[in-house]
Amino acid sequence: MAFLTRSDEILGVGEFSRRMKALLKMSVPELWLSGEVSNLRTYQSGHTYFTLKDSEASVSAVLFKGNARSVSFPMRDGMKIFVYGEISYYEQRGACQIIVRAALPDGEGILSERFNALKRRLSEEGLFDPARKKGIPPIPKNIAVITSPEGAAVRDFCRILKRRGWRGNIWILPSRVQGAEAAAEIVGQLAFARAHRFADGSRFDVIVLMRGGGSLEDLWPFNEESLARAVAASDIPTISAVGHEIDFTLSDFAADLRAETPSAAAEHISSAFVEASMRLRELFVSIAKQASFRISSLRANLDYLAGGINVNSPQIKIENLFLRLDEISARMDCAAGSKLYTLRAGLLKSKASFDAVAPRARLRALSEKLGLLSKQLSILGVEATLKRGYSIATDASGNFVSAKTLRSGELLKIRFSDGSASARVEKTEIGESLR
Repeated sequence: MAFLTRSDEILGVGEFSRRMKALLKMSVPELWLSGEVSNLRTYQSGHTYFTLKDSEASVSAVLFKGNARSVSFPMRDGMKIFVYGEISYYEQRGACQIIVRAALPDGEGILSERFNALKRRLSEEGLFDPARKKGIPPIPKNIAVITSPEGAAVRDFCRILKRRGWRGNIWILPSRVQGAEAAAEIVGQLAFARAHRFADGSRFDVIVLMRGGGSLEDLWPFNEESLARAVAASDIPTISAVGHEIDFTLSDFAADLRAETPSAAAEHISSAFVEASMRLRELFVSIAKQASFRISSLRANLDYLAGGINVNSPQIKIENLFLRLDEISARMDCAAGSKLYTLRAGLLKSKASFDAVAPRARLRALSEKLGLLSKQLSILGVEATLKRGYSIATDASGNFVSAKTLRSGELLKIRFSDGSASARVEKTEIGESLR
């Protein structure tokens, strides 16, 4: 067709739509589709419009009144069905849609009916009442995870907790999460988790029911009434993390918290921890900044006070006084030197004047005469006289004697130049006998 080849032809929107409709009619034959009914609307004209969707995509569908007679069951939102029809291009909206010629219920449609009926009944009993919900601990320490240990869901759960730096203990309580016996095993592990006590007497903080996505039939164990009642009766807070975001199970409604996915459950459990860690880091940085600012302020104040203390300290004052004393001493030395110089000059001047009038010659003559007299005195001295042959007589007491005072028989001591002798007076002669 010319439509499929590259061309410089410019088409109007209407022509494009007609060619698109013809292309679909020729290229896509009538076929069967399976999916879930949503946005179901039936107008007074008898035509029914709805969306047929699965986990990957959706397509608009229309069941005209003439074809509705061939559908033997009532369609409802959430029901899974098979439809047969042709793909058409709706020109007014520029969209594709399937014109349904026939429809059959899928097996999961029956499960969907059972799900809705059980949900209504348990809801009427108040099993899903928000007032019964318990708060999830913000930072749980011990978490019981009821799931298949081989599933990817629990690995994603643990990986996210580790990546977010969560600190705590995860206890895997193994159970089948699919099949006829799965619900009973999950209920048993739930009872075990509720009854378990650790060595310190504490219990699990949170119980998480977990599995990955799947069909309604795959997820059906989590829609069993026994499991829904066991989850609602748990005195330990529970989180239901089953399937994908579009999947809802009765355990989701019965649990204290529904997580869209196991990964979302991990993020919720660790969110308070992450927030507290971030807050703690921010607080630490803030405290560090405040402490640094405070220390800087105190250091500046300390330096200021230290400077004041140094200026006014006794040591500084003593050093300043020493400097002052040295200065005064230098000035005194300078003044004394000047005064001494003046006095010395005066003294020299006086000495010169004195020398000019002093009787030096007379003093020299007197000195010479004194020396002569000293020699004469030395010649006339006792020792010199004794050496010339003279002697000296003294009484017993050492006193000089004269002839007048001597008595006969008196003992005398006679001193010579080379010694002394003792003599006794026999007679004395006075005056003339010596001449």
